[in-house]
Amino acid sequence: MHAFRPDHEAGEAQVKTLRTNKVLSDGIRFTRRHSHRLAGVGTLYSRLNVGAAVMYRRKDKDAARQYCEAAHQIEEELMTLLKNQHLDASELEPMAAPSQGAWRVLRPLCELTEQSLASLPAIPEEECLAGVLQSTDGRKVRFTESGPDGFDHELPYAMMTAAGLSVGDPALLLSEFTGASIITRLQPGLLAEHSEPDTEATAAEAGADARIQQPLDEDFRAALFAKLHSE
Repeated sequence: MHAFRPDHEAGEAQVKTLRTNKVLSDGIRFTRRHSHRLAGVGTLYSRLNVGAAVMYRRKDKDAARQYCEAAHQIEEELMTLLKNQHLDASELEPMAAPSQGAWRVLRPLCELTEQSLASLPAIPEEECLAGVLQSTDGRKVRFTESGPDGFDHELPYAMMTAAGLSVGDPALLLSEFTGASIITRLQPGLLAEHSEPDTEATAAEAGADARIQQPLDEDFRAALFAKLHSE
């Protein structure tokens, strides 16, 4: 919704507009739980809906509907992936720390999304920075880019609240160049991945450690120390 109307907080009016014009997919509804109790409901959408909203705002309805159709297909595939991993859609919420099972769904989901994006009309001149919303003084929010060399950006506090985010949340900072102006907006990002260890790599490292810990051959040991003494 924020991609459709960056200058407004997300609301039901924007949802209705996009649904009426068939540029918002159905999404996947799920039940939120907290401490094993019901805590409301949510809807998980493909990120391609963001592209659909941007294209619709830019008056390109055909491209917007292409993005929406691709989002619908990805959401259907996501349902299959979740079923195969015996997971609930709630485990893929952007604000939740993904489990190992969730990453097994997110990886192929990202690949499917990238494949779809390659066949869709590109959103012109858009820059995307990943980072975290670090702190606020009530007027400005400090957004820090990911990585050791990431820069800090000061953003209006209203931009954070309009995107439904809070301090500490991972986020994406997008700058869209329309030719006449620059539209900057935030959207939720994913927490850093904690990948499960590669079994084969771990076994190889263990084998290498075992070889290093074995006693040196006596002849090799003598030659090695003789060379060290001479130097």
